[in-house]
Formats: sequence, C-alpha cells, structure tokens
Amino acid sequence: MKEALTVSQLNRYIKELVAEDTILSRVLVKGEISGLKESRGNYYFTLKDELSSIQCIVFTNYSGSTVDISSLNDGVETLIEGKVAVYEKSGTYAIYVTKATNIGLGEYFIKLEELKKELKEKGMFDSAYKKDIPKYASRIGVVTAKNGAAIKDIYKTIKDRNPYADVYLYPSLVQGDSAYQSIIDGIMALDNMNLDVIIVGRGGGSIEDLYVYNDVRVAYAIFNARTPIISAVGHEINDSISDLVADVRAATPTAAGVLATYDYNEFVSDLENYRYTLDDVVTRKIDDIKEKISSRRSSIKYLAPKAKLDRLKELKASKEDSINYLIKMKVENTHRILENYIEKLSKRNALDKMSRGFGFIRDKNKKKLISISRVKKGESIYITLTDGTIESKVMNIFKDR
Repeated sequence: MKEALTVSQLNRYIKELVAEDTILSRVLVKGEISGLKESRGNYYFTLKDELSSIQCIVFTNYSGSTVDISSLNDGVETLIEGKVAVYEKSGTYAIYVTKATNIGLGEYFIKLEELKKELKEKGMFDSAYKKDIPKYASRIGVVTAKNGAAIKDIYKTIKDRNPYADVYLYPSLVQGDSAYQSIIDGIMALDNMNLDVIIVGRGGGSIEDLYVYNDVRVAYAIFNARTPIISAVGHEINDSISDLVADVRAATPTAAGVLATYDYNEFVSDLENYRYTLDDVVTRKIDDIKEKISSRRSSIKYLAPKAKLDRLKELKASKEDSINYLIKMKVENTHRILENYIEKLSKRNALDKMSRGFGFIRDKNKKKLISISRVKKGESIYITLTDGTIESKVMNIFKDR
C-alpha cells in the first residue's frame, strides 16, 4: 500500500512545484478587480472574468513592487503582473502582484453606472422622496440573513440603546440568484406591519456578494415602501443602488441600529430635564396668576360700593375737619381782629375819658367844639359828662400862651 502524505507534505510539494515553474514565476493576467481591501499595510483583491477568479496580493514593502495603489479600484479592468505562489499553511494560492495597469471599467460596473443614471433621472435618488426616520422609533423591522453578523450587530445595538424596542426580523437571503426576491418579500411583509422603520442590508462583502443590492427590482421595492427604510449594505467603497434609493444610508449594520433607535437613557434624562423645565414654567405661571388675582382682588375691593362709600365718608370727615379747622382759624382770627379794634376803640372811647374827668363840649349849634375861636363871649356851650349834659355861658375866653 502506498504511504500516505501529510497535509503539510502535500502543500509543501505543490508550493515547490509552483515555485519552480518558469511560467508561473512571471505571469500577465487580465481581469476585473473585486473586493479590494487593506490589511496591515498590504492590499488584497480578487481578479475575475466571466467564468473564474483568482486571489491577488500586493505586498507594499516588497522591493520588486511598483504598484500604484491609487490605481486599484473595484470594477476596473486591470492588467496585472506578478508571480503565482502557494501559501503552504492553508494550501491556497494567489498572485503576488508587482505591477498593475488599468484598462478600464468592467462591463458590470458600466452597466451599474448606466442603471444609476437611469434611476437618478427618474428621481428615485431625489431628497424630496426621502422619508424621515421617526425620532422615537420603537418598532423596527430588519431584512437580512437569520444567522449573519448583521442581525447580531443590529439587535445588540438596538437593545443597548433602547431595551424596550421591538425588533422584527424577516430572515432573507442576502446573496445569490434568489436573494432579490427574498429581500423584496421581506420589505413588503414588514411594510404591511405598520412599523416605524425597516433596516435592509448585510454585513459587507465583495462586489459579487453585493450584486443583489444593485438589483433594480430591489430598488423599486425600497422606493415604493411606505415605511422609512435604512440601507445598511456595509460597503464603504461604493454606494449600492439600495443605499441611493433608501431614505437613509448607514455605513454598517451597527450604524443602522444607531440611526433606527433613540438612546433610552438619554430620553429619560431629557424627560427629567423637560419635567424640571415644565415645573419651573408652571410654578412661574401659577405665581403670575396668583399675583394677577391678588391685584384683581385689590382692584375689586377698591372699586366695591362699600369701599367707595368708606372713602367718601373718610373724605367727608376730612373735609369737615378741614372746614372746622378753617372756621376755627377764621373765628380766632376775627376774634383777634375784634379785640384789636376794641382795644383801639377803647382808647378812643369818650365815656372812658369822661370817667377820668373829661367832658364832650359842643357849641351853640351842638357841634363838636375843639377850638376857642369858634365861640364868643356870652354864647351858650354844652358840656356832656358821664351822667348828663350842662349848658353854660361863656364868661371869658383865655388863650394859651
């Protein structure tokens, strides 16, 4: 019986065969780049044609490499030069690329760009048709693979942000010839459930893996849905048609989970802040109303008939006091004037003087006599004293010196 080889022995044998082959040591291969990605400074992609594909690696630190990394793009027809080598540990082989020359866009990408242009002209990418994602969405549908990384990331993100949100999964195919119908069925089923938002997507992949999300039939299903849709295809390099048609594009399923839900803890904190603000507003409003009521009560009390009557009584009493005061002052003033007059009159009172020995003298015509020049010897004069009048004759007239 022939002795069996170990896996390591077989892989090493194949590696040596490939390394010794002069044709494989320097090959020129033409194909379309797909699934370009970078890891630890090196670049990996698939070179494919209509029937086959082969893995390619660009080691950027390899001294023989002259590859312009910026010229490597998905969907671009490229002529590459390098050697075929076997990775012994996994038994896989790849072309170690040392040179790359662009030939042009691949047929698939040309058709894809034509389709994007057609849908854009129809207005399917227009922001006017984009629906807003509800701020407080809590019923969230997801169209993706049941056991894929996407649903795990989405579910975890949603529950971390809002443990009370409900997630409805429609398990669909995400690649392959039958995937488009599965995705369309999922969108239509969830759209009829009156949900807040639907997430459609997968956890990334190569261009080939994402073909279904560039299918025009999927695009129309997204565009015609009544429910807002987030596209989470997870391919950073190129926007898929699903991304462009959807209401919102998310770079990853995790990002889609963030966009679809609100942070419950932040929501509770906002509610507390709103409550404090509302309490403050209500308190200030009540205080303002109380102040107005107090002011109205004061006005009503002031304008009440009884209050008016009391004020009139107070005014009457005040006026009476003022009048009485004025009368008193007038009387006192008049009294002082009278006393003054009395005093003056007293000083001029003839009777008072008569009581002190004076008399009131009148001539023969009974007119006041104040000068001797007005009487003659022998004429009668009248002297009035306090108790009567004396008629006498002028005997002599003596002039003062």
